[in-house]
Amino acid sequence: MKYARRLEIFTKVRAKHSAFLTSALWKLTGDKELFAEAMQYVLLGMWRNVEKLNGKKAAAYIYRIALTANSKAWRNRIGRDGQISESQIGIRKDPAEKLSNNELVTKIRQAISGLSTKQGQAVVMRYLEQQSYQAVAEKLNCSEAAARSNVSKAIATLKNKLASRAKGVK
Repeated sequence: MKYARRLEIFTKVRAKHSAFLTSALWKLTGDKELFAEAMQYVLLGMWRNVEKLNGKKAAAYIYRIALTANSKAWRNRIGRDGQISESQIGIRKDPAEKLSNNELVTKIRQAISGLSTKQGQAVVMRYLEQQSYQAVAEKLNCSEAAARSNVSKAIATLKNKLASRAKGVK
C-alpha cells in the first residue's frame, strides 16, 4: 500500500475512533503515564495494521490493539520479574491513610455533584477524562473560552467548598 493511501486511512480511522479509543484506554489503564504509553503503542499498532482498519470491523480491531497496548504498557511498568513495587501501585502500610484518602475522594465527589451541570461535566471531562478544552467545548456545545471558564469556575468553587469542609463549615 502506498504511503499516501496508508496515511489517509490512518488519519480517517484515528479521527473516527479517537473518542472510543481514549475512553477505552483510560478505563483499561486508569493512570496518566500508563495511558500515554499505551496510546503510543495503539497508534503504532494502528499504523502497522492500517490495511485491516478500512473495513466494517475496524472498531473491534482497534479495541484488540488497545488491549494489547495496555498489556504491553503494564508489562513495561512491572518489569521482567513480574513484581510490582509498592510505590508503583500505591500500597500504603497505614490503613488510616487509606481510609483518609477514601473519605477525601467521597468529599470531592460530593463537591463535584454540587456544581452546576455544565461546570461539573467540564471539570470531569477536563481532569478525570483528560480531554482537551476543545473537546470539552464540543461536548458542551459552547466555545472553547466558555469551556475554560466553566472549568476555572468549577475549580474555584471546589477549592472553596473543600476548604470550608476542612475547617468544619458546611
